[in-house]
Amino acid sequence: MSAELVVFAMVLAFTAATIQSVTGFGFSLTLVPLLAVAWEPKAAVPVSLLLALATNVALLAQVRGQVTMRRLPGLYLGLIIGIPLGVLFLERVDADTLQITVGVVVFAATILLYLQPSIDAGHDSFGLRLGAGAMGGALTSATSMGGPPVVLYLLGRETEIDRYRATLLAYFLPSGVLAVTAFVIVGRIDSDVLIITAAAVPAVVAGILTGGWLRTHLNAERFRRIVLGVLIATGISVTILAIVG
Repeated sequence: MSAELVVFAMVLAFTAATIQSVTGFGFSLTLVPLLAVAWEPKAAVPVSLLLALATNVALLAQVRGQVTMRRLPGLYLGLIIGIPLGVLFLERVDADTLQITVGVVVFAATILLYLQPSIDAGHDSFGLRLGAGAMGGALTSATSMGGPPVVLYLLGRETEIDRYRATLLAYFLPSGVLAVTAFVIVGRIDSDVLIITAAAVPAVVAGILTGGWLRTHLNAERFRRIVLGVLIATGISVTILAIVG
């Protein structure tokens, strides 16, 4: 592992945390595809999960009183079902297939975030929450990008932005814990992953602080649209590189 890779990971972590702080999304969508190109894709996923887990702990502590608790049991049970499936996928696919998967997920998730569709808010059930949690869990452990299914479920149901973010964070926290635990069991958390993660933590803190400052000086919606455009281009580029490379 080179010093250049460590510096690159720190720059990516700073950028991802800044985007997350300003827009409320995009940490793993920014970090994973670019780190996967520069490094081993199967190592980029646990690095992103560890960094996102630390970030979510800090953020959830600030908004825990806003969580809509009744939505969580179905989402959590779905996690337990989905995360082993994602780990199985990660263990069985080759690096190129994983990189293509990451690119496609980034592209599809960004389109969803741009369009912001919602499942009919009048229809809600334990089964729907179970399905969203399972899909999110599988994507979390396979690519570190498990947010879109749960985001799609919550859109239109949590009309208060604070409750929406708090409930989403309350899902992400155990999702990260379970996925990291699964990676420890299968041996995906090695010394290189821990070194990159430790080096990137200060960059994440700096990114969160920078994003907090930028929120008061930028048009957040315009910045959000620019970021979405960059993420779409990233998803396409990563997929093409994996196919032709």
